[in-house]
Amino acid sequence: MLLDAASLLYRAYHGVPELKAADGTKVHAAMGFLNFVSRLLADRKPGRFYAALDNDWRPAFRVEALPTYKTHRVAGPDDEPDEVGLQFPIILEIFDAIGLSYAEADGFEAEDVIATLAARTDERVEVVTGDRDLFAIVRDPRVKVLYTLRGVSELAEVDEGWIAKKYGIPGDRYLDYALMRGDPSDGLPGVAGIGEKTASDILRRYGSLDAAIAAPDLDPAIRQKLKRSTEYLDAARRVVAPVADTPVRGGDGVIPTAPKNVARARALGERYRLSGSIDRLIAALPSVP
Repeated sequence: MLLDAASLLYRAYHGVPELKAADGTKVHAAMGFLNFVSRLLADRKPGRFYAALDNDWRPAFRVEALPTYKTHRVAGPDDEPDEVGLQFPIILEIFDAIGLSYAEADGFEAEDVIATLAARTDERVEVVTGDRDLFAIVRDPRVKVLYTLRGVSELAEVDEGWIAKKYGIPGDRYLDYALMRGDPSDGLPGVAGIGEKTASDILRRYGSLDAAIAAPDLDPAIRQKLKRSTEYLDAARRVVAPVADTPVRGGDGVIPTAPKNVARARALGERYRLSGSIDRLIAALPSVP
């Protein structure tokens, strides 16, 4: 199981009532996140587990390729500190005490870490995220996405068949679909004049974006739209595609059968008013190796 940590932490932040530690530190996102992890470990029973971190949420190589990438999310000089990001260190402290693994790669996002870890193993992989970008690495029968619909109590099990049914495209061509459709939330404009329906039609007929561009019978109007967006498409390929060969560092993914440092875990629970969440996480650890 590979967890898109930032994606789940933001969902926890918006889905859990505000809670503060005794010193005033907000901890409700951390509480919700830990409860998510407990539920996932108990329900899915993975053999190995990593929380993937954003070492850089707006990597230089993506901004260089497409300067609009996540521009609207850049904090201004008068903006308040990100309350969600401030709770990440709390989670990592608790993970260290429990012995759960997290992983990151310098200059890369969590999606790149996930793609790299998935590519390094022959094991079956479940990726937990609320970010559709990771649909691009879904490959039957080995890699699926557990897409968060409501916390982690309701998950869409996204395989190639799910993608084909949802978007009307070949199940391994979500990247091509995302390139054409674009994503305003990430500063990706998409191909002007080509929306979701047309993108689906193109991929359903030709199988891939490259095949469509090379097809002699492609509708002239669509060909013109794609041609006008050649520069964007070339840049977006480098931006949207998760990188599967990053220099990942982190633990070994082994899930402990008991906390690595139970006294430390209990102390952190008291300090941050997270004792209940830590108890649930400990209870969710496997009872046998």
